[in-house]
Amino acid sequence: MLTVAYRFLCVVRLIESLVGDWWMNIRTSGAVHLGPKRGLGQDADDYQTSLHVAIKKVIRLVRPGEKDVVFDVGCGKGRVICHFAQQPVRKVVGIEISEHLCDIARLNVSKLRNKRAPVEIINGDAAVTDLSSGTIYYMNNPFGATTLRAVLKNIERSHKQVTNGVTIIYMNAQFAAVFDEFPWLEIVADYRRFCRQRVTIYRDTAMRKQVVVKSHELADQE
Repeated sequence: MLTVAYRFLCVVRLIESLVGDWWMNIRTSGAVHLGPKRGLGQDADDYQTSLHVAIKKVIRLVRPGEKDVVFDVGCGKGRVICHFAQQPVRKVVGIEISEHLCDIARLNVSKLRNKRAPVEIINGDAAVTDLSSGTIYYMNNPFGATTLRAVLKNIERSHKQVTNGVTIIYMNAQFAAVFDEFPWLEIVADYRRFCRQRVTIYRDTAMRKQVVVKSHELADQE
């Protein structure tokens, strides 16, 4: 029975993936085995993208705006990049360690329908890439705990002297415990998709405090 249910779920995911790609005029479906583990932490994972509906739900939750710069860390073929590029954001940046996947992502961006934001694809290791311009970071479990820890430290260093708020979206959150080591981040959303994969969204505590202060100020004015 479980085998039948699993196969049915796989078929549903495939159809959703292909139809979503067709609608956007991109080709991001299918997993890609990258071979030996890569990156400074030697734990870069193979390519497997998020469902279109899951990405759309996250976008509704974080509500990106015209001042936001979105980083997709481990962007693969560029599905997430393409979804955010259809939003009125300042810029979308994809970081991908595989040069082959970077080429595919660039091709998809060039064919994307209804693109509203500029896109840059960077072939590099997110642990050492400059992430300082970002306000929203998306990660679909692209690597293990070692690299995740290094990336979060990179983001923390980048934003110590910057007043921009930070939002981090962690899909398929297998190493969410690593975030507990960073008290400047706190969970603002935590749920499971229909396939039971966990999704967590974090914001920096300084940003949350600014929102609370502004809310109090508006209340006092009323």
